[in-house]
Amino acid sequence: MSKAHYAQSPAVEAEFAARIEKIRNRFVLKHADRIEQIRAEISQMTGDGSDAVNAVASSYHWFHEICGISSTIGFEATGLQAQSCASILVGAFRAQRGLSPDETKSLASSLESFRIAAQHEMHSILPGRRSAL
Repeated sequence: MSKAHYAQSPAVEAEFAARIEKIRNRFVLKHADRIEQIRAEISQMTGDGSDAVNAVASSYHWFHEICGISSTIGFEATGLQAQSCASILVGAFRAQRGLSPDETKSLASSLESFRIAAQHEMHSILPGRRSAL
C-alpha cells in the first residue's frame, strides 16, 4: 500500500483533535472535585473497618483509571503521579484493609504531588483554562 493510503484527510484529523480535546476537558473537570474528596477521605482510610476498606478501594480504582488514560491524552506527568498514589494504595486494596499511618502520610504527600502535576499539565496542554485544582 502506498503512503497516501495511510494519510488522513484534514477533516478527519480535525475531528480527531476535537474529540481528544473534549476528552481532555472532561478529564480535567473531574480532577478538582475528586482530589478534594480523596483528601477528605484520607483520614477515613486508616483502620480495618468497612469504611476504610471502601475508601481505599474507591481511591485505588480512580488512580488506576487515571494511570490508564493520562498518557493517552497527553497528561504523562499526571499519569505518573497517579501511579505513585495507586502504588501506595494497592497493598491495602489487595489485602482489603485500611492504610497504616505511614501509608496515610505517603498518600497525602503523593496526592499533593498529583494535584500539582495535574494543574501544571492542564495549564500546559489546555492554555487559557483556569484551574480549580
